Amino acid sequence: MKTGIGMRKILSALVIISLIFGAAGCASMQKKFTRKKKAEAKKPRIYQLKKYEKKPTPELYMKHYAWWMSWQSEILATLGKNHKKDMCCIEQIVSNLRDMQGILVPEKADELEPHIARLEEVKKIIFKEELTQFNRTYVTMTLEREERYIKKNFYYKKVKDLLRQSFDEEPPAGS
Repeated sequence: MKTGIGMRKILSALVIISLIFGAAGCASMQKKFTRKKKAEAKKPRIYQLKKYEKKPTPELYMKHYAWWMSWQSEILATLGKNHKKDMCCIEQIVSNLRDMQGILVPEKADELEPHIARLEEVKKIIFKEELTQFNRTYVTMTLEREERYIKKNFYYKKVKDLLRQSFDEEPPAGS
């Protein structure tokens, strides 16, 4: 009979201990199920945008001309070695020529249009297919010819008196 009384004492001690632990609870369990304070909503920042007037300046023309020369020499040096680089270069060439065209007065800008159109043809060849020996020769010759013409007729000193006064004027047909 003593074993029954001893078992009861052990059992009651375990029940009491479990009730104590249950009442006290596990700190991580309490932390998990207690409500947390909501963070205050941050006020959105409001930026006041200032409208800047962008004017066609000689510096802007010279910048686009320099970028065009850089991309032009880059594509001539690396043509056919990396297709993605070729695509990037020809896009930048055409883009900078379009920007230069937008800065020029319409009469001078129209002179640039056929050359941009030829470079657009080159762009289609580069984008559409891998360069074969024939295509590569054609593209190289076209790029070199256009480079010579543009350097001869559209460098800054030659067109400095033919820049627009504002972008509000009517843009050239190709832009």
